[in-house]
Amino acid sequence: MTELNSYELMLILRPDTVDEARAAILDRIKEIVAADQGVMGKIDEWGKRRFAYEIAHMTEGYYYVMYFNVEPKTLDEITRVLGITDAVVRNMPVRLEDPVAPVAAVAAVAATTTEE
Repeated sequence: MTELNSYELMLILRPDTVDEARAAILDRIKEIVAADQGVMGKIDEWGKRRFAYEIAHMTEGYYYVMYFNVEPKTLDEITRVLGITDAVVRNMPVRLEDPVAPVAAVAAVAATTTEE
């Protein structure tokens, strides 16, 4: 097994995408990460935001930022799937220097912090 790299993925979905379809896209990414023994970090939902300029006759979209640790071939599969998904307007993966903390570890730290 090769070393896992840490990535941040910015994802913009069409503004007319229903909640179930947005959830299905995020679940598909989680499945791809899990299938290749990757580690899923947190997912930040920024909500519907206005674009700085028009993209494909759209002026707004749903923004998500996802963090995960995967092999490079897994990232290739994620970007391939997002590229053929009609609801995706843009996606941009960025490699991070520091490893991403798993969701369970983030939740444990948050619980400890709120108890104090």
